[in-house]
Amino acid sequence: MKKVNVLMALLIIGYILGVWNFLVLPKYFMAFGLKGLLLSLLPVAVAMFLIYSEAESTKRTRYLIYELFFKVARTPAFIFTLMMFLIIMLGLTSYLSAWGLIYVFGLDTSYVALLAILTVLLSILLLLLAKGRVLEFISGLSVLMIVFTLISAFLIRSRALSVVTSEQAKYYMGQAVSSITSFSHPLSIEGVVMLLASVIVAFGLGAGVYYVIGSFAPEGLDFKKVLLGVFVLQLVLSMAAAYTMAYSLGPAFQAFEKSVHNPNITPEKSLKLYSQFQALQRYSSNSTTPIQESVRVFYLIPEILRNNISGAGTLIDLLVLSLYFAGLTTIIVLMEMGSQMLSEVIQLGRRSSLSIVAIIAIVLAGVMGVSSIRTMFLLVPFGVGSLVATLEAYPLVSSELTTRGLVLGSIALLIVVGLGTLYMALTNPAESAKLGAIVGLVLFVPVLMNGVLLKGRR
Repeated sequence: MKKVNVLMALLIIGYILGVWNFLVLPKYFMAFGLKGLLLSLLPVAVAMFLIYSEAESTKRTRYLIYELFFKVARTPAFIFTLMMFLIIMLGLTSYLSAWGLIYVFGLDTSYVALLAILTVLLSILLLLLAKGRVLEFISGLSVLMIVFTLISAFLIRSRALSVVTSEQAKYYMGQAVSSITSFSHPLSIEGVVMLLASVIVAFGLGAGVYYVIGSFAPEGLDFKKVLLGVFVLQLVLSMAAAYTMAYSLGPAFQAFEKSVHNPNITPEKSLKLYSQFQALQRYSSNSTTPIQESVRVFYLIPEILRNNISGAGTLIDLLVLSLYFAGLTTIIVLMEMGSQMLSEVIQLGRRSSLSIVAIIAIVLAGVMGVSSIRTMFLLVPFGVGSLVATLEAYPLVSSELTTRGLVLGSIALLIVVGLGTLYMALTNPAESAKLGAIVGLVLFVPVLMNGVLLKGRR
């Protein structure tokens, strides 16, 4: 395979293998066991089919994304919905990636928003300086992320097995580990719907990225082989993250158990240690745990390791940098693709469009520091992400480059999942969840202006 094809493959891998593979997907592999793995194959198949079809539609026609939506699908307004969704995903990914860095630099959570803003600035700086070498840079980060993830998962397992001596802690850890390969876990409708939605979000659908990638992909690039590699790597990394969570349960419970018998540890500290253990246990066994709570659980692991495993600094750095590199590759791709979409729509140069995308991302990353606002935006992809992916897939219905029946079947699944997640968000007792669903619905307002845009272009 030519070098450019390898780099393009790593670009797609770097985009898809993002923060959700660490924060959300492992929960379902633990709560549902092998049933969850098998269920996930349905949205995986749909996502891979849509990714392939979207990329091939622009690769073969050499249409830019706005041209495709205007000339083929006659839906130019959909682009604005995709761009707004992309910006929200960019802000979320920036914040969630930077969150782990506080453990590297020894800071508290009040600095996460600042680190997220600096991450956005770093990304735009790299895009402006790297110029023609962006692909090489993203490829390097992707390789580092994969290596760091596998090494940290192996080291956490090894250290947990060596330091956990409490029989009760061993029991909880063993139970969590065995649950990943178990077929005995019950399923819940809400949990299954969220699993399907999480896979769709994890594959990066809804932001129009694959149309843009296809528009400049080399002729010799075989997207089928690339997506096969993505599938294998995503499965491996999600399972590695699941085992990381499972093996963290042992040290978490042992720390609480020791604190109870240690007069030098305050009751408040013991309660905190127990709450960390409970959060991990809920994550591993309860498929209906709210998304916002599930996301926070991953960030407990560095603290658990630091308090219970001597010399865990390097291990924590590897784990946190795995998450950060996974997010950074996604951020760089979102910024580049978002700027290209913006430049097509309003006829701006690359620097100007990049600057606009970056400014909006910085504002979003900054306001994510407010917990309720962060929860609101977090519920957008998990509330309406599948419905946005439906709009993204719509041009394929009119395309002669793919099988119409498969496209309609894929869209039908996206609609069912999207309506299910939207209903759950709107009926959620938390006000921030309802607001997230409402913000998600606002993304569809441009669709109502489609007729006006068509007349304007004529």
